[in-house]
Amino acid sequence: MAHKKHKRKFLNIVLIPDGESVPKTYRVRITVLNVVLGLLALLLVAILIGAVTYGKLLQQAYENIVLREKNEQLIQQLQKVNELDAELNNLKNFGRKVQNSLIGYVNLQSGNEGKISQKNLEPSFNSSTFSTLNFVPMKSPVTGFVSQEFTKNIHNGIDIVAPEGTPIVAAGAGTVLFVGWTVDGGNTIVIGHQGGYYTYYKHNLRNIVVENQTVEQGEVIGYLGNSGLKSFGPHLHFEIWKDGVPIDPKILIRELFK
Repeated sequence: MAHKKHKRKFLNIVLIPDGESVPKTYRVRITVLNVVLGLLALLLVAILIGAVTYGKLLQQAYENIVLREKNEQLIQQLQKVNELDAELNNLKNFGRKVQNSLIGYVNLQSGNEGKISQKNLEPSFNSSTFSTLNFVPMKSPVTGFVSQEFTKNIHNGIDIVAPEGTPIVAAGAGTVLFVGWTVDGGNTIVIGHQGGYYTYYKHNLRNIVVENQTVEQGEVIGYLGNSGLKSFGPHLHFEIWKDGVPIDPKILIRELFK
């Protein structure tokens, strides 16, 4: 029994030129054409899938960028909230300190200030009435609270906040070496004490002592103010120097740091 031969199918493509040239005929097997068309279809599907996938990736990337920016904004806002909260707490503490420092203050009338000034301008130094300890600057020069502490070579003293006009007293017995005005310190007083100690009182409203005057420990020497270019509110800038070197007033004056 004879086998039937499989008849191959072809697609004839005839190209007829516009001129007088002979027409050209091309034969393409149907199976090859089907394979080519199948590959083109697969390529088209792959391109469509790739385009859709790429679009989704772009959208996801954009959403990630937006979320990252929102997260950064939230973090910044949270930091601002924390800073505001810390600042609010500082203001509350500052208010409590001011309120506590105002307790017990007595407003001085101008007449009383004049009497004190006249009394203090008269030298009252008597060496027999002093002990060695009186010459050491251990008394707080003013009643208030410390707003800025000692930092050597940066802030060589402490700032004591109190109402303007609060009396300033000598931290220790000694001799007034300087009374006058400085650009940064405003009304300033410098007192020399035994043992190599010197004390500085700056930004005063008014000084009521004179140079070479001897003062007792606790004697009023001026009134707290806001003078000088480096003062931004009523306070006393107070320094203690020992043998030419600034020292932390906290070492000698404990009552301010309780």
